[in-house]
Amino acid sequence: MKTSFIRSILVFLFLFSIQLLNAQSIGGTINIFKGQSSYCSATNDGVLELVGKDGNILYWQSSTNGGAVWNNIAITTTNIAYFNLAQTTCYRAVVQKTPFPADTSTQFCITVYQPSVSGVISGGGLFCGNSGAGSLTLTGNTGNPVYWENSINGGLTWNKIVNTSTNLNYTNITQSVIYRVAVQNTPTCNIENSTPVSFSIDSVTVAGTVTGATNVCITANSGKLNLVGSVGEVQGWESSINSGNTWQAIASTNKFLSYSNLTQTIWYRAIVKSGSCLTDTTAVAIIKVSLPTVVGTLSGGATYCGVPATGALTLNGFKGDIISWSSSIDNGVSWLKITNTDSTESYTNMLSTKWYRAVVKNGACSIDTSTIQKVYVSPQTVAGSINGNKTICYGLNEDTSKVVGNIGSVLAWSSSTNNGATWTPVLNKTTWLYTKNLTQTTLFKAIVQSGNCNIDTTLARTITVLPMNAVDAGIAKFINFGESLQLNGSGLGTPLWTPPTGLNNTAVLNPIATPQSTTTYTLFITDLNNCINSDTVTVTVIKSFFNGKITNLFTPNNDGVNDTWYIENIENFPGNEVTVYNIDGRVVFTKKEYTNDWRGTYNGKELPDGTYFYVIRFNNTNQTFKGTVDILGK
Repeated sequence: MKTSFIRSILVFLFLFSIQLLNAQSIGGTINIFKGQSSYCSATNDGVLELVGKDGNILYWQSSTNGGAVWNNIAITTTNIAYFNLAQTTCYRAVVQKTPFPADTSTQFCITVYQPSVSGVISGGGLFCGNSGAGSLTLTGNTGNPVYWENSINGGLTWNKIVNTSTNLNYTNITQSVIYRVAVQNTPTCNIENSTPVSFSIDSVTVAGTVTGATNVCITANSGKLNLVGSVGEVQGWESSINSGNTWQAIASTNKFLSYSNLTQTIWYRAIVKSGSCLTDTTAVAIIKVSLPTVVGTLSGGATYCGVPATGALTLNGFKGDIISWSSSIDNGVSWLKITNTDSTESYTNMLSTKWYRAVVKNGACSIDTSTIQKVYVSPQTVAGSINGNKTICYGLNEDTSKVVGNIGSVLAWSSSTNNGATWTPVLNKTTWLYTKNLTQTTLFKAIVQSGNCNIDTTLARTITVLPMNAVDAGIAKFINFGESLQLNGSGLGTPLWTPPTGLNNTAVLNPIATPQSTTTYTLFITDLNNCINSDTVTVTVIKSFFNGKITNLFTPNNDGVNDTWYIENIENFPGNEVTVYNIDGRVVFTKKEYTNDWRGTYNGKELPDGTYFYVIRFNNTNQTFKGTVDILGK
């Protein structure tokens, strides 16, 4: 019983003490109602909420120096709003439950960080070949480096470098690259990338080689030099006309340089520079300009007769280089090259004639060939002899003189008709000379030369021409048709008349002639030396009128009898004209100077049998005959 009482007393005391405890002021706890606990910008807003308090809020307080000093805020609600805090600010609320003393809530700080500032990287720059070792330094940053990056393609892609310090060491950069650093001021703030710093690594300048050096001729030239194997940009070209003592600038940045019509030798070179590297200059390329080739004068030709040739030819006054000599044994038809570049070409114990020439070339100018020098090697000239003297008839004669035993060629012949007092050249270079119809005694000789040796002349050959046997056929005669006359020939020797037509005897000087038409007779007389001479006489037969028979029928059937239309003696009237008509009056045949040869055809075809009409005119006698003629061919 007593124990239960005590227990009850104890429970009462405990509950009373709890009531005493709960009766005091409780400041409570501040939570975020809206917003966030930290910011990386002065642009911010939010609401804090006080929970778990016991009592009334007397006011709120704020502190911007970590609670060292508190500033009262006249707000008594459980919520307090903040807006655009520029620095970290802590908040708390003062709560009092009357009559107990006031209590302060927990404090809650809104942290405001400065935005990340990437800062500036120092370092980088232009380098030739490589950068060497060094470091990059970040300054002026707000926040800490998170990592570094580099890019070798101008920022298209980036390679991350694990480094959180403000310095980045490098050893030897050999290619162009850019670096940047990522900076963040606490995880709340954004990462900011610094402005990149670049390393521009220029390739070491290589001047390269100028190709196209050559030799040209001053007369006309053009070409192009090319720069190959260079590294860098062409800054310009230079030229020198005094072997490099002084240079003239050429304003061209191309990798080629054209030239034309140069008049003197010029050295060229190109100047190259790669980025920040030093300039470099190529070796020279020389365009050598040559003056035109001057072939000079070749001397030393000679003539050797009967002995081998030994001597030398010399080229003087030439401009350029002798590139070879050449010789010919066929008078220049073909040439054999001689490998000799000296100005003298020797020959020894040469047994035959040779032609020589030198070939000269000055630089790039055209080849020129000297005039020809001839070394004649020949046996001594021997004229030889001409076949023996001869006696021939006057006028009608022919003969051949021939050189035999000669050494050398016949240059010409000569003739003399006054027993050698004067000579007339005969243009004949063969070893024989044909003559005919000589009328007086003539001497002949041949002129011979072996190569270029002395000229020799044969002894003369005499062709004696016998005196002319006078022959006279008489004077021209005129007779009427059908008459006869006696020819009056004269001369010593045996006579012969031709043609025999109309003559009663051809072997007498005075035959009787009865020609049917005009005839020219020739009288030949052979004298005691068997020489023949001749003379002619013409007997003209005069025919006053045509009185021949005109046949009125012919039979062109190819039996050999009466196949053509015959008109008697018409051949003695050369001025005749025959025309034949058919019964329709159409001309089927016409001919001047008819000769008894019409076979009754028209345009090559046989005419039909029948009667045809003719008209025959003799223009010399002014006669006309008309009539009919029948054709019976079948």
